[in-house]
Amino acid sequence: MKGLHLLTRGLVGKARWPAVLQTTRKGRLVASRAFTTTTNLGQEATPNYSRSSEEEKYKTEYNIYSTQSPVEPHSVNVYYKLHESAARWPLRIVGECGITGRQLTFSTLQDQSVRFAGLLQRGPGRGVKGVGNGDVVSMFLTNSPEYLTVFYGIVGSGAIPSPTNSSFTPDELARQILDSGSKVTVTETLLEPVVTAAIKNMKNPPFVYVVGKSNDGHAELLPILQDNNTPFDMDPQIEPDEFVGMLYSSGTTGMPKGVLLPHKSLSASLPAYQHPEINFDLPCTDEHQTTVMGLLPFFHAYGSYMGLLSGPSSGCKIVTLPKFDPQTYLSAIKKYKFRHLHIVPPLLSFLCHPAVTSSDLSSLQGVTCSAAPCSLSHANILKDKTRNDFFFQELYGMTETMVVMTTPVGQERLGSCGKLLYGSQARVVHLETQDTLPPGHKGELWIKTLGAMKCYHNNPEATNQTQTSDGWIKTGDVAKYDEQGYFYIVDRIKELIKVKGLQVSPTEIEEQLMKHDAVLDAGVVGVTCERAGEVPKAFVVKKKDVSEEELQSFIAKNMARHKQLKGGVEFVDALPKNPAGKLLRRVLKERGV
Repeated sequence: MKGLHLLTRGLVGKARWPAVLQTTRKGRLVASRAFTTTTNLGQEATPNYSRSSEEEKYKTEYNIYSTQSPVEPHSVNVYYKLHESAARWPLRIVGECGITGRQLTFSTLQDQSVRFAGLLQRGPGRGVKGVGNGDVVSMFLTNSPEYLTVFYGIVGSGAIPSPTNSSFTPDELARQILDSGSKVTVTETLLEPVVTAAIKNMKNPPFVYVVGKSNDGHAELLPILQDNNTPFDMDPQIEPDEFVGMLYSSGTTGMPKGVLLPHKSLSASLPAYQHPEINFDLPCTDEHQTTVMGLLPFFHAYGSYMGLLSGPSSGCKIVTLPKFDPQTYLSAIKKYKFRHLHIVPPLLSFLCHPAVTSSDLSSLQGVTCSAAPCSLSHANILKDKTRNDFFFQELYGMTETMVVMTTPVGQERLGSCGKLLYGSQARVVHLETQDTLPPGHKGELWIKTLGAMKCYHNNPEATNQTQTSDGWIKTGDVAKYDEQGYFYIVDRIKELIKVKGLQVSPTEIEEQLMKHDAVLDAGVVGVTCERAGEVPKAFVVKKKDVSEEELQSFIAKNMARHKQLKGGVEFVDALPKNPAGKLLRRVLKERGV
């Protein structure tokens, strides 16, 4: 497998997904015949055209609605859905490590997550108080069956789980722990040194549990969860408006932001995605269990949605892999005979490599690709390498919206991120006037969905910039749609750099560069990379002599792998800025290409 090694450390902000829709224009049908569309969980969704002027009419005449069949929301949240699955299939495997074969049944997951929830509520003793509703527990773990136990235990306690990128350096981890206000952090043996270094100088550090052996004197979690004498003294009262998670999404011009997702959002979003019109996986029954590859990192919206949330709540088995390794990945596909894979563009590129043969993929009937735009040539190569009826599906979403679009099953359209899911609306607006635009016109994509975030954690200014008062989320993506309701992402307004699907904030790298005593000013942009999509490149104004290699080494030491300056460092006399002093990143990007 020489030459095939490819690191896929996660994805980010956006995902791609399924549904159907049409458009109206001044009460008339743009595409064909007059219609009404059911959306928003049973309410008839007809645009409101009663405006005081022709200008106001134009602003709403091209709102787009889902035409997916109506879907009832889950009557209970994901925590209770897990318990429903455990009651129905107690001995069925819910999690299996694809490396060691270590297994976790629904019954064991239920027992251990309840024990952990009770432990979190009681507290570990030693004068440390327990957590309650609204408290945050951070998770610094790689994908494993135990990740499920920890996540659902946190949810069951009433606290908010905050998954953290497992490739973070101590400084990056410390920043997120402090920003989230985590009272407890759960990690694993190999990552414990990073946690220890991150909390070393904190005034009020979180209490730390370690999955596995602790080498730094922290509490070891598994013996407690496996002890049948650990009490079940926990009675969760979880309301729909309470939060099921705080996932971090990079900002366009600032530091990563904590996205707060309420239970009611997932109770509406998950059944729309799990509907057979949309989901290529076969539904779980008493006779059949779907097996899902759990390689996409659970700290990311796409990986958590498909692995942590959708899988256990619907009865699936999740086969976890802690990181990407070519041989391990292909061996897992063969061993577990996966019918369907969730992938990102770097994985798509890997599957298209000539060394990956048709026999390696003989069980596959389809893939779903998300997190970044897919290469049409790669999609066609993969289809040619597999079966004649191979289904290539794309998804679209954000951490702030979860799944909102995908290609309906049997309606493949390469290059499109699909149609709206039930419970979602969209509009494409002019970049300057914000008037809604008709089919075929490019503008910013706005989304209104029942699966939307509540807000950004402790950041009302960013919330107001992203979410309008009437619930529209500005995606920052330039998109267009056709008269059949298929959407196409054609560009990005946002200045984020997408490295192998992971969103990287250029501002975060700039702030790190400014800590170097030889740097006077810095600007970072993404430059094209065939392997990673984009990589960061820095433009630096020197305060004193320094080399490109020294600055690259400085960033490599202090930031995660996907944030390193693989695009290089270019020294300049001054950075282009507007009269208000704002960096003109567009000018740098043109120079950096």
